[in-house]
Amino acid sequence: MKKFFTTMFALALSLVTMAGNFVMLPYSGRAELEKHFSDPNLTVHFYTDSEVFATAERFEASSMVMIDENAFSDNGCYTLVYCPEAQQQQYDALFSTRTYVVVKGSAMPYKNDGAVAIFNKKVSLPKLTREFPLVTEVDPRIREMLNQVNMDSLEATVQHLQDYGSRIWNSDNAFAASDWIAGRMTALGLEVEQQPFNANTWMGSGEAAPNVIGIQRGTLYPDTYVVCGSHFDSFSYEAMFGGGTAPGADDNATGVASVIESARIMTQYEFEYSIIYCAYGCEEMGLYGSEAYASRCQEQGMDIIGYFNNDMNGYLNPGDPIHIDCIYPNSVEPIGTYYMNVGEVYYPELPIRHVDFNEGDSDHTSFNNHGYMGIYPFEDYEHYSPYIHTPNDVIGTSVTSFEMGQQYCQMNIACLAEIANPVGETPVVQCNPVRDFSIELPVWKDTSPLWLHWKSPEEGSTGEIERFDVYRDNVVIGAVDWADSTYLGYWGYEYMDTITVGAEAEYFIMAVYSDGCEAPSQTEIGYGVSAVEESESNVMVYPNPSNGIFNLNLGEGQWDVEVYDITGRKVYENRMDGNSVLDLGACRKGMYFLKATGESRGVTAKIMVQ
Repeated sequence: MKKFFTTMFALALSLVTMAGNFVMLPYSGRAELEKHFSDPNLTVHFYTDSEVFATAERFEASSMVMIDENAFSDNGCYTLVYCPEAQQQQYDALFSTRTYVVVKGSAMPYKNDGAVAIFNKKVSLPKLTREFPLVTEVDPRIREMLNQVNMDSLEATVQHLQDYGSRIWNSDNAFAASDWIAGRMTALGLEVEQQPFNANTWMGSGEAAPNVIGIQRGTLYPDTYVVCGSHFDSFSYEAMFGGGTAPGADDNATGVASVIESARIMTQYEFEYSIIYCAYGCEEMGLYGSEAYASRCQEQGMDIIGYFNNDMNGYLNPGDPIHIDCIYPNSVEPIGTYYMNVGEVYYPELPIRHVDFNEGDSDHTSFNNHGYMGIYPFEDYEHYSPYIHTPNDVIGTSVTSFEMGQQYCQMNIACLAEIANPVGETPVVQCNPVRDFSIELPVWKDTSPLWLHWKSPEEGSTGEIERFDVYRDNVVIGAVDWADSTYLGYWGYEYMDTITVGAEAEYFIMAVYSDGCEAPSQTEIGYGVSAVEESESNVMVYPNPSNGIFNLNLGEGQWDVEVYDITGRKVYENRMDGNSVLDLGACRKGMYFLKATGESRGVTAKIMVQ
């Protein structure tokens, strides 16, 4: 800011009249900002929370800082580059503060995300007359949508985009990524457009990979929109100069994944208002893609209620809880208040805060500068991924929590849906409990394990079964995933718990469905039984577990003995005496099922090779 105060002091002595000068005007508060926008002497091109950048027909030294005479006369744009003061000497700056520089023409971004191209276009101030809905309770229809957000689906999209290696703004890979996203949106039934645009960047000029715009038309207000978006291009210096890659997993495959997953779920429903899903090119060079789309929206007079940005939601700083940092200028405070209102109702346990970020920018700014309220939920303004813009921006290193990405996507859907307003009645949600829940007490030396068994619920539930939560004394002690448990086949599902010998506990199984419905089983009592107590009653196989050698105590006569592994494959078959030795020493470690059939009865048992 030293340069700012020095310049102001020197110029305050006189009033110079010039035509078309590029200037900066500091301001404080909404009233002063509105005054600059309404000043006939000014054409505003860009603004931050404290400064306005404009063309002034008449330069007034008492209130303006001269940045460049004859604005835009020999260049297509100016570029604001977020850069710490100690690194600013690498730029031929026309104007600088502690956190950024303004240069003529296009400019290379500093290492951290942050370059905004300022064009010779008149921008608008978002109007505060737009009212966002006040959310007071959870809408079951929207909750049904939120429960469908799938972490595997998010990861698949991030992995696909990462696998391009790089998605530099004008590369073949960026065009291929644009085509792939357009294909995904088309398959979801959206009205899809790939918007072409050119960019004049420090890397050169030309056609950029096109924006992808997908529209889901509203049933009642098709010409009023709520918008979400993300950028799909990536950047690294290694990719530009050293033959390296720019995989861009966190920046910004995670944001694209959130937008596509939101569209996948929301296109299953109808809404009163239209929803637009966007994926932009050439963000890394200065927000070129979103600028092209937002300025076109303004030119066409599109009625956009609000814009929700998706950019970097996959890196969770080690030890931190999942949280959301909201970035937006004070001029669009109503949409920030709305976002936090939605969070308080749908996810009250999720910390959300409004922060000031001076190290970068994203596509919400393009919408804010063209008269629309936009917000940017961000992973952490202090501890965002240190691997962005490097070859290490990959899953596992830079994307560390798809659970966090899931919550960001859920918040995106909740905000869109509450505004767009679902059509139809609140769904009737019902679900069935598991069948045949029981507890088995096998005898293991020095332990008292309990095998909990159950079978799939009856058909007829409104949602898809997702998992089974295991409760002991009304506390969840574990979960069994539905898909991972089908290997048990006709045996059903199981879970093993161990309690103290002589103790007892109440158990039940909660069937959890995709639509949020939960159905508990009946309660069963599990007892901790010692080996001595059980051996006096009926020990058929011992020791159990063993190294593969088991003693059978089945009774008199001949028995047909069969042993199956957990996949149902038969690994042993023999006819033998009821008091014999069963040798499974050749079998790998794990659980097996023994089936023995005698002349008058049959028995089954689980045995463990260790």
